[in-house]
Amino acid sequence: MICEVCKRPAEVPPELMEESSLAPAEWRSVTFYEGAGCPQCNHTGFRGRTAIGELLLLSDRIRDLILAKRPSSEIRNVAREEGMVTLRETALEKIRQGITTLKEINKVTFVE
Repeated sequence: MICEVCKRPAEVPPELMEESSLAPAEWRSVTFYEGAGCPQCNHTGFRGRTAIGELLLLSDRIRDLILAKRPSSEIRNVAREEGMVTLRETALEKIRQGITTLKEINKVTFVE
């Protein structure tokens, strides 16, 4: 988590937005943050941890696909149709909430 003591708005370079597959138009109104570093966070800009998760509810349709040994891409597509929120989407929401940085979520999630 970004340290609340030294948290400040940050500019995200266009290259990082592109590498992260984020459409600038969708993120124009979002304020990105970073930690400047302070004694409270031992000059790292981060203090504490936050969880990101992905939950797949096993519907009858998904169960049938698994039992039929269908490709994982097909199972994933059906799960998304049924409302599954991916790990990446959960992480991106943490950015919108000002909890973490784009660089941090890129370290732990796949860019789709």
